[in-house]
Amino acid sequence: MNLEIKDKSAIRAARAPEPHAPLAFKFDRSVAVWAIPACLVASFTMNIVALKVPFLEIKIFPAAPEAYSIPHTVSLMWTTLKLYWVAILIAGFSLVFPFVKVLSLFTLWFYPLRATARGRGLKILGSLGRWSLLDVFVALVLIVLAHEQGSLFVTDVKPGLYLFMGAILLAMTTGEVMAYLHERAEAPPELPTDRRPRPSLGSGWRRFAVPVLLLGSFLSLGIAIELPFLKITAWYLTDNSYSILGTIATLWKTEQFLFAFVVAGGLVVMPTVRLLVLAGTWMLGRSPARFRIAMLRTRIASQWAMIDVFGLAIGLFLLEGSTLIPVEGQIGAWALLGAIILNAVLAWAAGGLLGARLRDLELEARRENA
Repeated sequence: MNLEIKDKSAIRAARAPEPHAPLAFKFDRSVAVWAIPACLVASFTMNIVALKVPFLEIKIFPAAPEAYSIPHTVSLMWTTLKLYWVAILIAGFSLVFPFVKVLSLFTLWFYPLRATARGRGLKILGSLGRWSLLDVFVALVLIVLAHEQGSLFVTDVKPGLYLFMGAILLAMTTGEVMAYLHERAEAPPELPTDRRPRPSLGSGWRRFAVPVLLLGSFLSLGIAIELPFLKITAWYLTDNSYSILGTIATLWKTEQFLFAFVVAGGLVVMPTVRLLVLAGTWMLGRSPARFRIAMLRTRIASQWAMIDVFGLAIGLFLLEGSTLIPVEGQIGAWALLGAIILNAVLAWAAGGLLGARLRDLELEARRENA
């Protein structure tokens, strides 16, 4: 009887209205109180400046050099090619959303909100942040295509590309730090350290489907990384073809080391880490405390894995690229699409169930501590 009353009181406490308090002032005398806004102001400023200066200067013989920037791309898609949905995507992801994200992070930092509302907002912004790099990936593809083409096709990297990519990466990092501080401020319940059965037990059809999806995701990712996704078809240029590994190598050869690290991290390292951590979390028995850490690692890797953003950039380039230089898609583009689809299905099949089990473990811990 007493146990039943204890459980009911814990449930009522969990359902009680949460106090409203700004996240910024939950840390007394902490450098984070003003370091977070400083990073957001820097990101906002870099975004504004990046819109004023070009990303690249492109020269394709015999045309004169032409500046390449986000506003130019949007204008080209809308007025010249009449590709309205493509223009909307680029404008939304690379022109509007970066400012919306920074302003939203400001709000989540200083405005008094319930913990659940703030956590939901940080989660949404974190999952969408990488899509702002869409136009950066298009620009990087242009840099790679121009490699070893002599004076017939030349690209010159301008400060806008560094500024814009730095602004997006800074905003993403700041959002991750805010998510960590939010979880720390809310003091999640301490979870047991005793070993539990692997999560795949009792998962129904997912017990068989998730391993198949994991295997398919690993294979498709490896194929997408290795096989070429684009080939130049212009008769006056070398008909090179390019894969993701080839893109990384080319950026390194041209001394674009920062871009090489971003492509390698976003398209190879983080997608692989995400699959490895997800596979271990699904198939290995561990304590609830270790399970929570594994889920945190999976979330971070998912937010920094950019294979889906790169896939959309290649699709847009196949539509847009003909205005600059004739190209055609290769089998690697289809492998990339397959990897994106399999990863999305895997996230739905495994990620949702694992997240629900973590919430159940935390609720059980709160009940025991009540």
